[in-house]
Amino acid sequence: MLTDDVTRPDLTKWPRLLVAGSPVTPEQADEILVRTANLYLLDVNDKAWVHLVYAAFGLDPGKYANATTESIEAVIEELDVLPLTWLYTSRIASSWIGGPHGWCDWDGRIGTSTYNIGKHPDRESLLADWAMIANAFPFLDLTAQLLADEGEGDAPPVAQWRIREGAAIEEQPGALVATAERIGDEVLFLRFFTPGAEQGVTEERLTAAIERVRATRTAPARTA
Repeated sequence: MLTDDVTRPDLTKWPRLLVAGSPVTPEQADEILVRTANLYLLDVNDKAWVHLVYAAFGLDPGKYANATTESIEAVIEELDVLPLTWLYTSRIASSWIGGPHGWCDWDGRIGTSTYNIGKHPDRESLLADWAMIANAFPFLDLTAQLLADEGEGDAPPVAQWRIREGAAIEEQPGALVATAERIGDEVLFLRFFTPGAEQGVTEERLTAAIERVRATRTAPARTA
């Protein structure tokens, strides 16, 4: 655990996220990927997929076809979607050049090494994000790191967090938990000519995942 007298390196402008952890069940993955989605970023270029995603969530298309703020806020409350700043997942739909991505996948795999989390993040809000995630999904057991400067070259880890048993702590960075993966130019080129490249899950799986989360949010409390 870090102490106040430890000098903490700068997180840099676009640090890359590395995550390694124990896999979760597909049902647990459903809950994670629905409740850590950023519902404001679902409006991608594949409008047919956007239409299906909106229908699955129950989002209302607005004047310009993107979901209304009111409907997004209602679904966030209904499904208890976490208000994450940096660590949301993008496994449902993503217009990022590398396609759908996130630190959890639909098969339950926990891990990532391909993308940066955004411009100039700060430690306080990152720890708050991890603490929120750990509390929501106490079954998670993972270690996360940030690599300086998008992980290019021999960029060192500048931060590390341990998430286990419902708690998140910041630690001194150790050995890399994963190797920064570069997405090949051929893969990136093919994305522009591959139908459904922005789609990260089937309609059936997404619908079932949302309904599973919705059921857990509305289930009556058990009595002793």
